[in-house]
Amino acid sequence: MEEILEKIEDLKKQQEQLVFQDFQEETAWVIGSRIREQAVEKNYPVTISITLGRRRLFYCSMPGTAPINDDWIRRKENTVYKFHKSSYEMSLYMQLKQDEIGRRYGLDCAEYAAAGGAVPLILKNSGVVGAVTVSGLAENEDHDLVVGVIKDYLSARAVLKPDK
Repeated sequence: MEEILEKIEDLKKQQEQLVFQDFQEETAWVIGSRIREQAVEKNYPVTISITLGRRRLFYCSMPGTAPINDDWIRRKENTVYKFHKSSYEMSLYMQLKQDEIGRRYGLDCAEYAAAGGAVPLILKNSGVVGAVTVSGLAENEDHDLVVGVIKDYLSARAVLKPDK
C-alpha cells in the first residue's frame, strides 16, 4: 500500500510539471509524431490519440494493434476528462482502494477505464483541456511513453517546471 501511495504522489508531482503555455494543432502533430517515432524504433504495437476539448487532433494506429485499442483510448480519455488526472493515477487509486471505477463512482465501465496511458493535457491558466493517450503496452509503459515525450517537448521549450 505504501508503494502505491508513493507512486500516486509521484504522479501528482509529475502532472504539476507537465503544463503547456499554449497548445495548437501543430503541437499535437509534433508530440503525436514523436510518440509514433519512438513506437517505430521500439517496435511497439500502440494506438496514439491526442484530443483538445474532445476534438481529435492526432491519431495513429501502429501494426499489431486491434480495434480494442480504440476502445481503450476512448475509455482512458473519458477518465482524464472526468477526473482531471492521468488514467494511471486513477488505476493506482482504484488498486489502493481495492475497488473499481464503475462501482466507486457509478460510472459505466464500458465508457471509463482506470488503466494507465492517458495523460491530461494541461494549459497554464486554463487547467485540463485535453488528453494525450497511448494504448497497447502495459499501463505503466503506456503512461511513461506519453510522459517522456511531453517532458522532452516542454524541456526543449524551457517551460518545464523544475522538480520541487
